[in-house]
Amino acid sequence: MTQEEIAQRTGISRSRVQRLLEVAKREGVVEIRLVNPYPSFSEVEVELEKRFGLQKAIVVYTSFRSDDLTRRSIGRAAARYLESATRGNEILGIGWGRTVYETLNYVNRRMPLTVVPLIGAVGQISPRFQVNEFASRFAEKIGATFVPLYAPALVDSGKIAQTLRQDQSIARVMKLWETLGVALIGMGDPRRKEAFVPQFFYNDPVSSAILKSEEVVGDVLYHFLKRDGSLCDSLFDRRIIGITLEQLRKVPLVIGVTDASWKKDILHAVLEGQYLDVLVTDLETAQMLLGEEKT
Repeated sequence: MTQEEIAQRTGISRSRVQRLLEVAKREGVVEIRLVNPYPSFSEVEVELEKRFGLQKAIVVYTSFRSDDLTRRSIGRAAARYLESATRGNEILGIGWGRTVYETLNYVNRRMPLTVVPLIGAVGQISPRFQVNEFASRFAEKIGATFVPLYAPALVDSGKIAQTLRQDQSIARVMKLWETLGVALIGMGDPRRKEAFVPQFFYNDPVSSAILKSEEVVGDVLYHFLKRDGSLCDSLFDRRIIGITLEQLRKVPLVIGVTDASWKKDILHAVLEGQYLDVLVTDLETAQMLLGEEKT
């Protein structure tokens, strides 16, 4: 009840209610505590770190009412870790996806970084989810330098990709990938209806075949992986304008964020391939991943 409601119920003045409450708090009769609705899951985190050789695992509460709430919880936790892990004057590589987007939204500390996309533009999705767009807005918010990547994520042939990589502006970004200090990436399964997948993926015979392959469990930065973390099709991979998996492995700190239990297969592949140093996920996904490992 409010102090006014207490006064009316007891028949005393509101000011007396306030004084009595102050006395009660001093004497420990009344205690006001803030209870964190998102408890710590340290045992699960330690188990993930041991099983997959991670530097750090961060597990947050799973909201069974809303995928958006779960995604925001992951984004908030990942943002806090990113703020604490970056020292400034580093190059930060940004992947793409809804959870990466949420993570960047929650970063509030000013950081003198250089921000660069890790993958080119993806057609037929909202401009606000394009890597250049949200990486640019993120850099402006934290006072960082932004270096854009003006290229599509996927082109029609390896030859076209090779030619594009010789362009000065694209070559500049590729050179920065070699000196990244931190990378923030998401992952997913493009066959899911929730995923952002351009129509040309289905029109192109090679990519369409990959999407139908039973070996494929999902993608990270458009690199389609098998369950053991290996590439599904190296020829297809040459058509991608983005950081390679070999380059990604060399980054000192790769932070992976993922937000749904249906992504556990691609998450397993990414972990088996040792592409991550830090994982931020929700409890349900973590438990399903570890439970599967024990069976």
